Amino acid sequence: MRRLDVLTRINLLMDAKCGSCKTRKVMAKENPNNMIRVDHHCNKQCEVGKQLQELGKQLTN
Repeated sequence: MRRLDVLTRINLLMDAKCGSCKTRKVMAKENPNNMIRVDHHCNKQCEVGKQLQELGKQLTN
């Protein structure tokens, strides 16, 4: 897959899923100075976050 295609898929996925994620908003509100906890949730527990991680790996190849 071309780099531009991967970036487009990442952008579409984030716009469609992450922008309206209530869990992320609640966690960010509870931990305004600790976004690491929010990012950890997104990267390790969220299915969309896992998909984004896999797409990001394709950018480094």
